[in-house]
Amino acid sequence: MELISMTLSTIKQHRIQFLISWAIYLVALFVLTSLDMLKLVLKQVDSSNQIQLFTNEEAEQLQKYFFDRLSISAIGFFILLLILFGIRIHRQKKSPLPAKRFIYSTSLECFLSILIASLCLILFFTVFEPVYESLLQIFYHQGLNQLKELPNFVLSNGTSGIAYSLRSPLSSELSSTTLLDLFFGSLIKAIFYISLCLCLLTIIFCLLDSFKKPRNVH
Repeated sequence: MELISMTLSTIKQHRIQFLISWAIYLVALFVLTSLDMLKLVLKQVDSSNQIQLFTNEEAEQLQKYFFDRLSISAIGFFILLLILFGIRIHRQKKSPLPAKRFIYSTSLECFLSILIASLCLILFFTVFEPVYESLLQIFYHQGLNQLKELPNFVLSNGTSGIAYSLRSPLSSELSSTTLLDLFFGSLIKAIFYISLCLCLLTIIFCLLDSFKKPRNVH
């Protein structure tokens, strides 16, 4: 309880700092969720129609494109989180509070930021689903633009038949329920990853603090 009250007191005293932290987690959740969601959407779109929209090579290229962007974003966010976490700890060196208690308090504050950011992203998707889908569509088209000589339409019989557009809105290919399921599945993965990074950083900084104490004694 003392740790919780200390964390809430810190948030009240440094509201701007907390808002910046919240904004960073919100952007991170949005990017990680959207990129992972696009990987799943690609599989759904390619298998939902009666014909194959992409060749195996094109599907592999798209999956690799989104996977590479997802990996880069995940690594970049971990580095950013490491820097921000380190700056917070460094600024509190003159604080009378024990270092480990401050580390735990900072971690708890970050977890609260993640929770609020997650709720905000869920609310945004629920209330403004068309807007979120439009943003997702932009990322999706960027992936399609990486493929050279990609036709705008695919015919059901190869050279004739029904024309299927490769750039049609995702809502025309997938139902709202399917998009919602994919969204929550990807969001849970993103929350788990960020929480895992936060736990790892907490352990690292606690170990560093433990290693410093014997040196200080000598």
